[in-house]
Order: sequence, then structure tokens, then C-alpha cells
Amino acid sequence: MLVAAVKALAAQSPALKDPEKGLLPDVVNVREISVHIARAVIIQAVDEGLATEKGIPSDDDGELEEWIREQMWDPVYRPLRLVSKEKASKHARGEMGIAGASTW
Repeated sequence: MLVAAVKALAAQSPALKDPEKGLLPDVVNVREISVHIARAVIIQAVDEGLATEKGIPSDDDGELEEWIREQMWDPVYRPLRLVSKEKASKHARGEMGIAGASTW
């Protein structure tokens, strides 16, 4: 499965299309590259009889890639807001590294 992952990553190398480009894909494309790698690893695991997950779709008609995307974590970040050290809670002051403040 490791070899399948390495081959899938290598197949996405920008250097294959342009020798002047980098060896690894840009991190901007990490989710799409991850889908390609996961697809290769899953296919290898199924072929070797090592896949334990039930309901893995076949690789026909993009069903497997869609299933992989459904399994992926979508990060949701809370919005940041500026808090002055005077108005910050005791815990927040500790995280800010203000002397004498406890982290709990």
C-alpha cells in the first residue's frame, strides 16, 4: 500500500509536465492530491484483501473518489477576534504569555 501511495504521489508531480517545476505538487492542491493517493491505497488494500471498511464503492464512474471526498474532514475554524490583555480572561492571559497569569 505504501508503494501505491508513493506511485500515486509521483504521478502528480509537476516535474512530469515541466522539468523546471518542483518535484512535489503545490500544497494548495493538497486535498485533490490526497484523494488520488487515498484512491490508490484503497484499491491496493481491496486487491490484497486487507480492506476492513464495509461499503467501499468500486472504482467505476468516479464513485470511489466521491466516497473518499465524503470521508474527508472539512476544517471549520472559529473567527479570531482581538482581545486586549486588560479584558482577557485569566486563561487567555496565560495563553498570551503575560507574566503572572495562570493557564487554568
